[in-house]
Amino acid sequence: MIFLAAALLAQTPFVAINHKPLPPSKDDFYFVALGDNRPAGAGLPPTGTYREILKEVAIIDPEFVLSTGDLLYGNDDTLDQYKQEEVWMKPLLDTLPCPFFNVPGNHEVNNNPAFLDEYTKTMGPAFGRFDFGQFRFLAVCTELPAEKPTVFGAQMDWLKTEMANPKPTFIYEHHPVYNRVTNTEDTATVSNGKELHQLYLSGGVKAVFEGHDHVYDAQTHDGIMYTIAGGSGAPLDATVTDGGFFNYVIVHVSGTKIDESVITPHSLEVVPITDGVAAIANYAFYDIPVRNMIVFSKTEPKSVTAGYGTKTGKTKSVDVSLVDVARVRGGFEAQVALMVPHKHATFVKLGY
Repeated sequence: MIFLAAALLAQTPFVAINHKPLPPSKDDFYFVALGDNRPAGAGLPPTGTYREILKEVAIIDPEFVLSTGDLLYGNDDTLDQYKQEEVWMKPLLDTLPCPFFNVPGNHEVNNNPAFLDEYTKTMGPAFGRFDFGQFRFLAVCTELPAEKPTVFGAQMDWLKTEMANPKPTFIYEHHPVYNRVTNTEDTATVSNGKELHQLYLSGGVKAVFEGHDHVYDAQTHDGIMYTIAGGSGAPLDATVTDGGFFNYVIVHVSGTKIDESVITPHSLEVVPITDGVAAIANYAFYDIPVRNMIVFSKTEPKSVTAGYGTKTGKTKSVDVSLVDVARVRGGFEAQVALMVPHKHATFVKLGY
């Protein structure tokens, strides 16, 4: 088992499983955190909920996505079923314009070395690091074959080495360190959570994103934000009042300041209106940053404006930029970026 962990550690660098490169680093950026999208049964394709979330993530186009695992059903699959689920999943992730990083959950591993071997061959290493802005991002695998969800062996040695050099850090892992208060599952948390929390404290960790519990839950312990974002398509584990709703989290980092917005799927909708005009509707409680709204035009656009109607009958303008223009069959596709105000339909109009 130690040999297995050491072998996994040797698989570097830690890269996005859809092989999209990170954009140039900057101090002000957005990323999306999500997890637990696996279907309800063995051999089933990705859920409609997850497809919708990925569609919205593609419109948002964050710098990258952090996934906390259970990407596949796995678990009691046959190996052939497992491979088929990978075949279904990979094209969905390849359509994203941004890098997608995943740390495997118990469904990808299920204490099964054959599953873990298949995952690492097709998806990449089970744990590792990348850096962006002022932060390091550590994927910590709580699911390496062991009797309980835990972090041990060569991976723990690697983690202790990382934490010995304090730096603003995000962690993403599958099993939570701290349980949702109303969750009574025996194996709901990682078995050495207290040890991990102390390590995270010593190493400068600011926030931890987790899954396994199919809910949204947010807690702060000793200044570290612990967010369970485990509602991206798997069967929900609680009532709505206990966080049991489908979700993904948009994280805004400005320097070392961190803001999180929890979003439910079907919050963004792009509606073509006429040639060169489209609306983007935001049904979430929060404003949503968008960098990849596509507007079709028969004529090559040179500029763009945006705005929404107010109760007084006036139009309030919205800052918008023309990111790119691509020639397509029958005309042009304009890529537009804007902050979409919540509770509004913002109309985007191309200029010539």
